[in-house]
Amino acid sequence: MAFLCPLYVRAADTLLLKSPHQQLLAKLFTRNGYLLYQVQHVAQLLIAPSQLGIQVNGRTAGTQVRQLTISHRPFVHANSLAYTITVQEKEGAYTLECRMFDNGAAFRYVIGGPEDKQVTQELTSFTLPPAAGVWYFERNSSWKLQSYAGLWQRTTVEQLPTVSSQGPVQGKPLVIELPHKQYAVLTEAALYNYSGMRLKATGNNTLQVNFTEGDKGFAVKGKLVTPWRVILYANNLNGLVNNQVIAALNPQPDPVLFADKTYIKPGRSVWSWITRNTHYMEPAEELRFIHAAAALSFEYTLIDEGWETKWPHKWQQLKSLCDSAAQTGVGVWVWKHSKEIRDSVQRNVFLDSVAMAGAVGIKTDFMNSEAMDLINFEEGLLQAAAARRLMVNFHGCQAPTGESHTYPNEMTREGIRGMELNIMKEPIPAWHNAALPFTRFVCGNGDYTPGFFSNRGNTTLTHQLALCYLFNSSFQCIAESPLTLLEDSTYAPILPFLKTLPVTWDETIVLPGSDIGVMAAFARRKGKDWYVAVINGTDTVQRFTLQPRFLQDAGIYKSTLVKDSPDGKAFVTERTNLRKQDRQQFMIPATGGLVIHIPMPVQTSKLIHEKAIIH
Repeated sequence: MAFLCPLYVRAADTLLLKSPHQQLLAKLFTRNGYLLYQVQHVAQLLIAPSQLGIQVNGRTAGTQVRQLTISHRPFVHANSLAYTITVQEKEGAYTLECRMFDNGAAFRYVIGGPEDKQVTQELTSFTLPPAAGVWYFERNSSWKLQSYAGLWQRTTVEQLPTVSSQGPVQGKPLVIELPHKQYAVLTEAALYNYSGMRLKATGNNTLQVNFTEGDKGFAVKGKLVTPWRVILYANNLNGLVNNQVIAALNPQPDPVLFADKTYIKPGRSVWSWITRNTHYMEPAEELRFIHAAAALSFEYTLIDEGWETKWPHKWQQLKSLCDSAAQTGVGVWVWKHSKEIRDSVQRNVFLDSVAMAGAVGIKTDFMNSEAMDLINFEEGLLQAAAARRLMVNFHGCQAPTGESHTYPNEMTREGIRGMELNIMKEPIPAWHNAALPFTRFVCGNGDYTPGFFSNRGNTTLTHQLALCYLFNSSFQCIAESPLTLLEDSTYAPILPFLKTLPVTWDETIVLPGSDIGVMAAFARRKGKDWYVAVINGTDTVQRFTLQPRFLQDAGIYKSTLVKDSPDGKAFVTERTNLRKQDRQQFMIPATGGLVIHIPMPVQTSKLIHEKAIIH
């Protein structure tokens, strides 16, 4: 390990690291030569004393520490205080970089030197408070940690070593329920040139960083910079959902690679794969979907698996469809198995062909691992796609760690148990949906493919509609066939909602009544319009009380609400007047939903218009 020359020296065997407003406090200290840390929010312990360290090239850092030194004066960076700490050990020194936010703490190891680094283990651990609740995802097969497509459920920290039939290793994130409805999240940020972090429950309320590669480890060329190990904190569900620490820990986009971002356009997509019939992937059928997308005012269509094998002249046919789609204002995405483009030469030839055909994005699938070589594949694809002005959607992959901040052409990724499971005879339960906004979606966009009205499992029609407003995805792929939406009168009441459905939001507020796995209730603003979306995750009727204090104006808001009919077989739309001071109660049926569109009051809109004329 390379020795460092500190520029600013503050040496001690215990260091206290504070967030900008001293909401979070981390202590870094040594005990019998071992490097330890703990994190707390005011009086609430988030991480009890836990070990730090990493095994590189056969040497285990973190076990023979002689001195800790703050080698650079702490400085403010993206709403955090950044600390650079030199860890002096018997055989050398390395750096521990720490970032303290008021709602999160993060650290990473930096080991310099030109030689290759073989990482075989991290000693990094997280010891949780006793009796803490833990939300984790479960799937009773090896797919659990390959595709992250598990059902979100709750256990206690004491049960984590044995709760899963698949063993003690869990995927990220883990959402921790603390006393008094406070929350913590264990995850990572800025996963580049490294293996994805998994978490192994080792007993005594402790989880240790674990890698797909196991004992053989993985090699990093030259300087080693690990991803950030992240502990998020929130004193309520609203703080949990609005935590921006993960994005802040990722590098800014390359100003050369992303000098032009005009091709990066969030939007909604139609999709023929999940509702496929005997005409699936026939060019004429895909053209029907393109015209249906235009009729719905959707921005995209996704041509999924099969186009390369079913079309004898695939590139000519793709270009023809792209040309036809462009005339209607619809962009075309295409699917590709990742194994066919893992070689960079093959990848670049394929992407060149996609771009020349006129497509706008690529969905790649079946990485099925977060081993380092697959992580490098993902980053390489994002770079190569950006060079060709293409957007990307990853499937069969791990949860995000903020990649879309550095590579804004990543529009979404799977790493989630979504609606495609409904056609695999593993229907999604309502409680899983009611947990997702507070668990997986805390990490970033998820390609869940909501709105599967005709194959909705044990959820209602309005529950499915509400998911389109609750679940974040800059490429929001709607599961239901657009032909069904346009031709079946059942869906006529919600067509105005689908035609104006936002996919990015200016403001999100988690409403009272929300409870992980029980109820998710959001108020979300896009421009001047507000939307309320609520889903019931239980098998019994739930009472929801709406107090629209988020409204800025004291006027009357002429709103439209969508709810389920008593028999659950139809949408019911109603006009209602809402005021900021109102308190309205709604009975959300078992596994049901509610959606309300609240436009700006007429008088307020008129006033803004008059002011604009005056100015």
